[in-house]
Amino acid sequence: MIRLEEFHGRHEIAWLGLAGRFDAEGVASVRFERLTAGHLGGAGTAALNGGMIASGFDAACVLAALGHVDTDVVATLTLQVQYLRRAMASPSLVFRAGATKVARNVVFVHAVLEDPSRSSEPLATAQATLAPVQARAPLAHAGTADTRDEVHSPLPG
Repeated sequence: MIRLEEFHGRHEIAWLGLAGRFDAEGVASVRFERLTAGHLGGAGTAALNGGMIASGFDAACVLAALGHVDTDVVATLTLQVQYLRRAMASPSLVFRAGATKVARNVVFVHAVLEDPSRSSEPLATAQATLAPVQARAPLAHAGTADTRDEVHSPLPG
């Protein structure tokens, strides 16, 4: 499916070490293909950082929404995460997301983070609203790079 190829080709997905697939029509699952020390933090060194959990939820919700709209791009309008218990780093962690309602200009998605190797209880849940976007070329602005491959940082050096 072309949307999976585009999803995996996104710079932020590769940077985060994520991989996604559709388990059923419109139901997405996303996993960390690799976990590094940069993914960890809080609640002990073996637990995922809350920002990484939110990023995983965002990726899963985007992929789920893409399964329901006729566009290559969706924008996250809202993302609410409820952290229920520590998410210990594990290759079996999985974000599962599915649309609960689809309208012309918005998709509502519910998602869970699970580790089936440790428990059937969710580690976190999320709700998101996403909107289909008509893709267009980005505008060039003074002081910005014209390619996605260049690194932008407010830090010196």
